[in-house]
Amino acid sequence: MPELPEVETIARDLHNVLSGQKVMAAEFLNTAIREDCTRFAPTVLIGNNLESVSRRGKNLIFRFQNNFAIVCHLKMTGRLIIDADLPNNKKHLHFQMQFDKSRLSFYDVRKFGRICITDLSGLEKHPRLRKLGPEPFALTSDEFVKLVKLRNKPIKLILMDQEIIAGIGNIYADESLYDAGIKPTLKPSKISRPRLIKLLESIVKVLTISINNRGTSVDDYLDGHGQKGNFQNLIKVYGKTGQPCPTCGAKIKRVVLGGRSTHYCTRCQK
Repeated sequence: MPELPEVETIARDLHNVLSGQKVMAAEFLNTAIREDCTRFAPTVLIGNNLESVSRRGKNLIFRFQNNFAIVCHLKMTGRLIIDADLPNNKKHLHFQMQFDKSRLSFYDVRKFGRICITDLSGLEKHPRLRKLGPEPFALTSDEFVKLVKLRNKPIKLILMDQEIIAGIGNIYADESLYDAGIKPTLKPSKISRPRLIKLLESIVKVLTISINNRGTSVDDYLDGHGQKGNFQNLIKVYGKTGQPCPTCGAKIKRVVLGGRSTHYCTRCQK
């Protein structure tokens, strides 16, 4: 599933190309991705300029003239691509918007992605957005320590809980914990305040590097132009079971936490 850096990359791509353009046509080609909170047919967008595309957690938010908005979650295999056809995936094209200069297409092999067409009042009440915790970049050290210390479960599961902190998933939880030297199975009661502050610094560092490298393409992720990211070339532990730790050479270990594969170095992470 695309995480914060991937969704941020797509949001920036779409905003840079599409903002200011007028919607000429919009339609669902498969209503399976139409979210229950949808309040309007896509035709209400026609004639309105797109004002901005932004990110909240793992969600993309489109804001249009006349107070219309779209909330989009890519889930596992969703792709939003500007002016690029995927010939081998025509049957997976489920939503499309034609602008006066560009076309935006939503592809999704598994149809888990969701699009909600609403207005600004509906945006404020959107059930997924309302539950999100703060963004990692917005947290101070004190706020982060307080948030984490309130919980009694493994630190990795805390980082991945979208109601605690928004945007972090499996890849960046593993990579951030490795950078901070913290074992993912530890509970906050076993982690000192200085180490938690270091963890926040590592989260911001890892997310920033990934955004600068246009995200991680290990499965289905493509950016807004249909291109792969580059952060997969910089990954230290995620998905590297049995491979040597780049710092100490010990084999990377895999365990399962909360049903998700978790990777760490048994020497470097304590």
